[in-house]
Amino acid sequence: MTKNKKAKKNNGGIKIKKIHCTAMICSSLLCIALLITVLFTRKNYSKMFSSMHDYSECNKAINEFRDTSDYLSNQARLFAVNLDKVFMHNYVEEYTSYCRREKAVEIVELSHVGDEPDIKLKMAYKESQALAQIELYDFKLIVTALKLPDHEVPEVIRNITLNPLDKALTSDQMLEKARYSLFDSLYLHSKERIIRFTADSLNSLVYSYLREERNGDIHLRNLFFASFVGIVILFLLTILVFYLIIFLVLSPLQRQVKNVELGKRMDVCGSYETRYIASTYNSLIEKTEIKTSILKHKAEHDSLTGLINRDAFEQIKKILSESAEPIAYLILDIDFFKAINDTHGHLVGDEVLKKIAFLLLDKFRNTDYIARIGGDEFAIIMTKFGNSPEQVIQTKIDALNKTLQNVSDGLPSVSLSVGVSFSSCGFLKEMEAQADKALYKVKKGGRCNCSFYNFQDNDDII
Repeated sequence: MTKNKKAKKNNGGIKIKKIHCTAMICSSLLCIALLITVLFTRKNYSKMFSSMHDYSECNKAINEFRDTSDYLSNQARLFAVNLDKVFMHNYVEEYTSYCRREKAVEIVELSHVGDEPDIKLKMAYKESQALAQIELYDFKLIVTALKLPDHEVPEVIRNITLNPLDKALTSDQMLEKARYSLFDSLYLHSKERIIRFTADSLNSLVYSYLREERNGDIHLRNLFFASFVGIVILFLLTILVFYLIIFLVLSPLQRQVKNVELGKRMDVCGSYETRYIASTYNSLIEKTEIKTSILKHKAEHDSLTGLINRDAFEQIKKILSESAEPIAYLILDIDFFKAINDTHGHLVGDEVLKKIAFLLLDKFRNTDYIARIGGDEFAIIMTKFGNSPEQVIQTKIDALNKTLQNVSDGLPSVSLSVGVSFSSCGFLKEMEAQADKALYKVKKGGRCNCSFYNFQDNDDII
């Protein structure tokens, strides 16, 4: 399991799953951002439309207020000059029933309460109301001078009480005072204030609308720009994902298919997944080639121990000589084996050989290549080992010798002398001589041990 994890880590490459997840998250976020932008754009459009509608309604209301104020003044003056009751009734009908000034003030207040248009229009209304009180009082003077019966006089005028000085005036004096009041400088100044306040209200309304329109235009431009940027990013993200899929998946897969059709090993390239597939396939091919080579020489395997014989082992060395992976080559010799045969007989010697073969298969991995290359001589090739192979091998040999010296199974005590050489790039022919030198060092030093050939100095043995 640890070896598989290391193999996965060494494959490298970008995981397509991560690319898809990242692209999906980014696309989802961009789509959400675009959706929010669209909603804000719609809201802004609605706000601008509402602002236009509000401007139209308020503009109409302010103009209606101004026209109604002028209408009331005209009706009052016409009545004072012509003494026609129709003008009086028109005035009162507008003042008490239609109330267009009050409605205009309500419309502006509804959307601009406390703002400049509302304040100015209310000032104009206040001035207009003060002017209306003067006009109604003048109406009272006129109807009194004309001695109209009560049923012909509207209630709002009937309820007005003249001050004692005006009651003492003659009819002609009352008419003259009423007419003068409707045309004097105070009256005209009041009309001017109404006009000015109304114009200020309208100008404030226009300024407010233009300001909202400018702000809305800026906001819309920003929203459109954000939408454009989001669409461009989404487009570029789509192109990037498309390119990565072609570059990391489709193109490598096409190359792998061609290699498989040609019987070649896969190129380790592309995404993490394609690299892992290629590495796994190549590993299987390598193992298959080795196993096929061994099976071809099955008849030449050692019949006593079941281990690979010399011919098969030579084929394995030839295959591994084309490999680029590190190799450890071990030569194992049974100490004083001839004495065992001479003392205990060949049958016991055969049992010792089978015991050693069994222990070698047990102590070493199934990926290691173990062979009997002579009567009492064995060889092992190890691949895919860690950073401290010397310690691992020494531990295995020590355990083997400890077990072989245990005579509880009835077989004589034996030991192994082992020489080891290493290569960083496949099997090399000189490894045999190097291992022999290391083995010679062990035998010279008392046997029952393991020695390693030193790459730094061809004459030094560890």
